Amino acid sequence: MHGREMKEDATRDIPTMIEQFYTPTPYSGFVNDGEVLIAGVGGLGCIWATEAHSRCSELSELLLIDADESSFEGANEANCLYLDAGGEGRGAAALPSMATHRLRDGIDSISSLLEEAEVLILLTGLGGGMGSGASGELARIANQYGCMVLSIAGLPFAEQPLRCSIAEAAIPSLDTNSSVCIRVSMERLAWQSKSRKTNWMTGSGWIAELVEGLVTTLASVGRINLDLMDMRAIINKEGNATLIVGTGASENPKSVVEMARNSPLNDIPVEGAKGCMIQVEGGPDMTLAHLTELTDSFVSSMDPDCQVIMGARVSDEMVGKLRLVAVVSGI
Repeated sequence: MHGREMKEDATRDIPTMIEQFYTPTPYSGFVNDGEVLIAGVGGLGCIWATEAHSRCSELSELLLIDADESSFEGANEANCLYLDAGGEGRGAAALPSMATHRLRDGIDSISSLLEEAEVLILLTGLGGGMGSGASGELARIANQYGCMVLSIAGLPFAEQPLRCSIAEAAIPSLDTNSSVCIRVSMERLAWQSKSRKTNWMTGSGWIAELVEGLVTTLASVGRINLDLMDMRAIINKEGNATLIVGTGASENPKSVVEMARNSPLNDIPVEGAKGCMIQVEGGPDMTLAHLTELTDSFVSSMDPDCQVIMGARVSDEMVGKLRLVAVVSGI
């Protein structure tokens, strides 16, 4: 279906309030080079960012920031900011303030990236010096350049009291300077990685899937398109916001919703939410019935007057599968 026919069928079949629909058109490069910047700060953040960028490299730029050169290995397409001021490879250890100052001193070398970027997806692990000190400062500076900042921050294991206290002190700055700041429990990530049989240190697939979904939401044309203004409209709702991702078989859309709600990235209950932007990706076998069932199931617990914006994208790589990426706000 195309054009008006699709719009009418979609609004009839999906009983939630859909704010806008977009008709499919050939890809026209909505997101130009550099407008989406994926940044990894610190060792763990660089691992997550490199993995995520590998899934959407043609639609985003990659920035890696660390005081350990090994974080840049294998990232041939990355813009790297090496913050080892002394040249001895010692990093920032447990000294976040040192990392903050080093970033300020080196910010001129990446200013052109921030000038071009409309969205900064910032990935970091808190508890050490570099992630805890530089991530909040990068978010603050990106805001000055007019970027929308979406942050995903890994929190230390509970048995690491020193790292936990450093992370706790770092969160307010990152939270204040981010449109959305998602806290990821390392315990939850490590536990759930067992079922996926993946390495929790690389994000166990959750982090990369979320970033890929966000980037393709902004950049790729699907059956129903979404753009940056949609995301801003949802994120700007009063209250907390969170990002959610889930993947599963197209024959059981409700299982995708269940996975999304139980993912380690979802640290805030979505009941009563006032705003929701949903992007669903599937293969050529995805039908409007899939979208209806998945959307109904996902928004059923939200506020009856929740502003819902929905988009859909078809990808040959997703045959037999569905992926849901959602921004939920007003919680």
